[in-house]
Amino acid sequence: MEFKDKIKNRRLELGLTLEEVAKAAGVSAPTILRYENGDIKNVRKDKIKALADALQLTPTYLMDWNEHPEIKRSFDYYMEMQLHLLGYKIIYDEEDAYIVLKGKEGEFEITQEDLEELSGELQSFLNFKIFDLMQNSRKFGK
Repeated sequence: MEFKDKIKNRRLELGLTLEEVAKAAGVSAPTILRYENGDIKNVRKDKIKALADALQLTPTYLMDWNEHPEIKRSFDYYMEMQLHLLGYKIIYDEEDAYIVLKGKEGEFEITQEDLEELSGELQSFLNFKIFDLMQNSRKFGK
């Protein structure tokens, strides 16, 4: 399957609009349409990563560097998507070895430990809320 087909098929599979994918990838909706039509052949590395993230795929699969889809389902990916919905983005600079949290307030350098703590606290909160929901709900079973 070609790059253009992978983008369109995955977008439709996820039930996303051009605008939703564009916003998540940091490009315009017409750019996504041009990707899907095959009008844009050379895609910058940062855009490949953003597009793969928006479509919950790996850049490896999207660029056909691997035959099998590697759909990202880790909790960290879930956390990144939740942050994105709140208007924040985590930027990894592997070359210079730093992490930036970007939001409407500005850009702030954070550590891997900060991310791990945030992930742990989010998991703890979700576990607490799930436990609370189960305690206050009627058991459903067959």
